[in-house]
Amino acid sequence: MNALKFWRLDHPDYNSDYAHTFINGALDHPFSLPGVNCPICRQTWGGSRVLPYQCPKSLQRRKDMKDAWPIPLDEHKRLQAEAFAALRGDGVEVDSLCPGDRLQPCYLDVPSRPRADFLWSSIGSLVVSHRIKDLFEKHAIAEVSFAKVELRKIGKREATLPPPIPASGEPEDLINEAPLYAGASKVGPYYELIVLNESGYPPGGEPKSICPGCGRPDIDNKRRRIVMTPEMWKGENIFFLSTTLHVIVTDELKELLERNNPTNVLLKEM
Repeated sequence: MNALKFWRLDHPDYNSDYAHTFINGALDHPFSLPGVNCPICRQTWGGSRVLPYQCPKSLQRRKDMKDAWPIPLDEHKRLQAEAFAALRGDGVEVDSLCPGDRLQPCYLDVPSRPRADFLWSSIGSLVVSHRIKDLFEKHAIAEVSFAKVELRKIGKREATLPPPIPASGEPEDLINEAPLYAGASKVGPYYELIVLNESGYPPGGEPKSICPGCGRPDIDNKRRRIVMTPEMWKGENIFFLSTTLHVIVTDELKELLERNNPTNVLLKEM
């Protein structure tokens, strides 16, 4: 019997940060829970989790849902309670809410005209083409959720061309100087692929403690090994490597993807 193998989804090795930004752009979630300033563990933090749910209208009007600046724990608890109630009012049942959780909608800005199946535009999720979404749905890959991406700014130049260098020298300013594509409505559609599960803890990655106030796990990053072992697997085809934002797939899903020749993605053995 062959040993289980696992593969990390990753972007190709681009020639520069300009190329990375030119091809992938940036994904913006305007509404998210702010970070938290916890008096119990004395940490200020916010996570990168993406939720597949639309931000309720009542929460969209709140300044602290548009500003990631950390707020005190007691204020955060009240905001979480309000967010739970608003989501339930929209028919959504949520198990937990954490500092930094991002809600839908999301908006994509790309300095070039996107063509690829995978876009590396965000931390904590992937942007994929309609072709990849259909592939997952056709093969009943149920461990993900998809959210439609709103295309906000799309550049006119083809993504295969060399990226220009903005006047500021900063890659993130590429979109501000890019000539925009008048036919942006013909691009896509694209979807945010939201990974819903994670593996067991990697070796050395078990939390030393979990804050009883804010829920922050205390992990010793010096002891933690960034590896994926069969013992950590919980049976999903796609998942996060616990304590990281690495997206891992099984041999089965790797082979399915490779049969369909996806663009702008590498699969690296863990």
